[in-house]
Amino acid sequence: MVERLVRVALVVIGVGAVAYGVSLMWGFSTADQISIVIWLAVGLFLHDAVLAPVALAVSWVLRRWLPPWWSRSVLIALALTNVVVLLALPVILPRPADDGAANSSVLDRDYWLGLTIVIVVIWAIALGATILLRRLNPSAPTPPPR
Repeated sequence: MVERLVRVALVVIGVGAVAYGVSLMWGFSTADQISIVIWLAVGLFLHDAVLAPVALAVSWVLRRWLPPWWSRSVLIALALTNVVVLLALPVILPRPADDGAANSSVLDRDYWLGLTIVIVVIWAIALGATILLRRLNPSAPTPPPR
């Protein structure tokens, strides 16, 4: 019963967010609207045709190569790293020279350094948590030798 309520609430929130986003797009020029639709379509295609298969292949290999207590942490850290890098792409990729009008939404700072620090923190937490959990529960089942 609670699961159903949560699902309904999430659907209502999601539909509301999409409706709000679409309502904001009505004020954009037609060229901007087309650009947004193309960007979303290309992103969906790249996710389904490239990122998802690569993620499945990597996770399949890692789950067979690493012990279970390590593979979970590594896969979580990889997924988080993937999300962070994708979110950082707009500010870390080289941009074409503007015609004199700078993008005021991009701050003047070292985004590569920030991205590197975030990735190091993700991996440190994932690996540190794995080590801590193994020390707290040393009797956890271990996989058979290969």
